Amino acid sequence: MDQIQFQKSKYKNEIKSVVIACDSLRKGQNNLDVSFEQFINKKWGISLDALYQDLGVNPSVDTIENLFTLPDESVRFLIPEIIRDALRLGLRRSPIWPDNIAAEQQVSQLSFIQPHLNMSDAGPHYVGEAETIPTGTISFGQKTVKVRKMGRGIKIPDEVKNYVSLNVVAIYLQDFGVKLGQAIDTLMIDILINGEQTDGSESAPVVGVDTTATLTYKDLLRVWIRMARIGRVPLSIIAGENMAIETLNLTEFKTNQFGTRGAVGVPTSNALDIKTPIPSRTLYYIHGSVPTDQSIILDPGAAIIKYNAQPLLVETERIVSNQTEATYATLTTGFGIVFRDGRVIVDKSLDIDSAGFPSYMDVDAIEAVTIED
Repeated sequence: MDQIQFQKSKYKNEIKSVVIACDSLRKGQNNLDVSFEQFINKKWGISLDALYQDLGVNPSVDTIENLFTLPDESVRFLIPEIIRDALRLGLRRSPIWPDNIAAEQQVSQLSFIQPHLNMSDAGPHYVGEAETIPTGTISFGQKTVKVRKMGRGIKIPDEVKNYVSLNVVAIYLQDFGVKLGQAIDTLMIDILINGEQTDGSESAPVVGVDTTATLTYKDLLRVWIRMARIGRVPLSIIAGENMAIETLNLTEFKTNQFGTRGAVGVPTSNALDIKTPIPSRTLYYIHGSVPTDQSIILDPGAAIIKYNAQPLLVETERIVSNQTEATYATLTTGFGIVFRDGRVIVDKSLDIDSAGFPSYMDVDAIEAVTIED
């Protein structure tokens, strides 16, 4: 710690007030997921590295204890922000939820009403000259969606606080952030499978396969075509490790078609140009929360929304010199189903003859509707 530089610091007396102001944006009605670096860049026009340099802090050398023992107590308020930034980096490193949600929505309470529209009597009619255009009906529905708090406490031992540099501590804290991101993925997958309603009314449709215990390309193609016909774009698959190995070992994914390995749904003949939007490439995600025999096929733009009630918070029980501090990282989030047919589960333990598409995915009935006189 460069004590001479610290004494000359331009910002040392403002750290406490700035940390409190930044933290207030993450609480109450604001609920903004703003990092400390973003905040000081907006306020002072500097980076976090520039702030460290102004304070005489070298993250590659200095430890948490160095900050604790500074004569100005306000600088100690940086410690939760250092921990939060490391957790935030890990949280955003490799989650699968950002690629598979239709939107993120800020909410101000743990339980709220999510609206949805139901198309019913809206069939087209012929309209004569100067005639009044007949109206159909779109019914409004609503459901209650809940968000959940998740988090964990971290105790930093004296040995870490005293002897390990801030940069090295941040590496291990990032790993904790990765695990927090995995927990959010697990929550999303649970909602994709079971829905967010306790009565199961928003659970995913489950279809079987031609030959039980065996997954074939045709079983996937069946779902892609049905989803495409009802206007869904099935660009993602989420499955467990064993199902992923079985899927990727299918001949259709191992064969090099038109110079692209693993292309999905690409016709093998130049004479066949499929216009129904079967995906030419599908993103495959592997996660242990999906049951062994199942694969979730989804349209990321129509299946699920992420709701954020509280961004990542890092709080300490107290800030006192020469003590091991308990730090708590929490966030409050949840997911809500947009369209029930925005995802379909293929279950190879079921037979397609007994576990077919549900009635609300009967696209033949929709396409067979004639224009009425």
